[in-house]
Amino acid sequence: MSYLVLARKWRPSNFSEVVGQDHAVAALKNSVSSKNIHHAYLFTGTRGIGKTSIARILAKALNCSELIDNTEPCNACESCTSINEGAAIDFIEVDAASRRGIEDTKNLLETISYLPSSSKYKIYLIDEVHMLTPESFNALLKNLEEPPPHVIFMFATTEYKKILPTIISRCLQINLSSVSVNVISNQLGEIFSKEKIKYDENSLKLIAEAAQGSIRDALSISEKVISFCNRNLKEKEVRDVLGIPEPEIIENLLKSILDEDVTEVLSILENYGEYEDHEFLLKSLMDLIQDIAISQFEKKGSKNNINDFLKTDPAKLQFLYQLGLSNLKHFSLGYDSFSILKMTLLKMIAFSPENQKKNSLKINDTVIKSDHLYATSSGKLVWVSYMYNYKAAIKGNLFQNGISKFHPKNINEFPKFKNYMDNWTNLALKRHDEFQEKLKIKSKIKLVSDIYDNQQNLDYYENLFTSLNINENEIDNKEEKEKKAKLAAEQKA
Repeated sequence: MSYLVLARKWRPSNFSEVVGQDHAVAALKNSVSSKNIHHAYLFTGTRGIGKTSIARILAKALNCSELIDNTEPCNACESCTSINEGAAIDFIEVDAASRRGIEDTKNLLETISYLPSSSKYKIYLIDEVHMLTPESFNALLKNLEEPPPHVIFMFATTEYKKILPTIISRCLQINLSSVSVNVISNQLGEIFSKEKIKYDENSLKLIAEAAQGSIRDALSISEKVISFCNRNLKEKEVRDVLGIPEPEIIENLLKSILDEDVTEVLSILENYGEYEDHEFLLKSLMDLIQDIAISQFEKKGSKNNINDFLKTDPAKLQFLYQLGLSNLKHFSLGYDSFSILKMTLLKMIAFSPENQKKNSLKINDTVIKSDHLYATSSGKLVWVSYMYNYKAAIKGNLFQNGISKFHPKNINEFPKFKNYMDNWTNLALKRHDEFQEKLKIKSKIKLVSDIYDNQQNLDYYENLFTSLNINENEIDNKEEKEKKAKLAAEQKA
């Protein structure tokens, strides 16, 4: 087959060609030049960032007979060429996903005692090592701790947390990081120039962002885009191929959510299409929210497309981001992605703090906020303060004026609530034992986000106020009853 895909054609063959892993390359080159060779290496990181490629380069460097600058493999000697061609006898590469059983591991370990045929080291590279069974890991332990001097183990994995700690502790761990968008864009630009492919900078950025930190993914995506665009990449065509929405769509969507315009939100979704990548649309919306939130706290200038959003309440942006984040997991369930996206955006409107404030005063005995405890009762707000026992309560229509400033130490500043507070306190103290048993303040009070998301909390507080049997009539009518009793006594006299 004459054609070689870009991901294989441009695979690095020496340390200088590795992209975005400068920290790992520097450490390995120093190790090679100083002859401080570890007997086991563990390469970790996400997909497509160079774990296996760097392991192969290190293997070539360790066995190379003509090292360049005492660090780089020459790619010309017999050892280097045999590894490049996949024909090296002393470099054994194993796919743990297909050879994960104890018998496969035993067969592999039986060859360890044999000396290398033509190289300095016999090197075993086990890819996706986390796929090995526990029995296979245990079989490796002794050989991994004290291997023969001519043996070097190299492991590569995307999920090192699945590896036994006893294995990890015996290895030199090299953590590879995701590659930044700028680095991927620059690398794609160099490759496209050498491949004589036309492109614009925005196209490179779109591909780099879609790759999510993976060089291999970026090159695989490029294959598809190059075929569609006939080797002439333009931003609009790249967006169409990858299903990336225009920035204006995301901005209009966020504006409609902030304005609580349900009709406009549904219209944007219908125009976007039922068969597009709906998960990507939600992620793009979250990226925009993140950019706005960061710009609000930074002193630097912001992008032109988010200036209109900078006055948005930061707390609301955090609320929208958390809702989007919590709903991303539902896309993996295989259910209709369009419906998941639609309901997520409607939830952002329905559960917004503004909507909660509007609806909260219509619900009796519903918790509004918890600094200590807030609740509505028949459309009025109740605020409870406590220490070791029940101390004070204020009841009144305070919601519009803000709640946080109404603290017991300031109660004298609000004479019209003082009598009401005293009456409420006296009634509560009469039921002190019952109150302490049911409220359990320290363990039961939760933040507003928990309360909104958990109907059981709402039910708990509603039942609590009902069971205390402290109602408006007891408080509101107390003075009136006293006046009537006083008037009746005077009339009787």
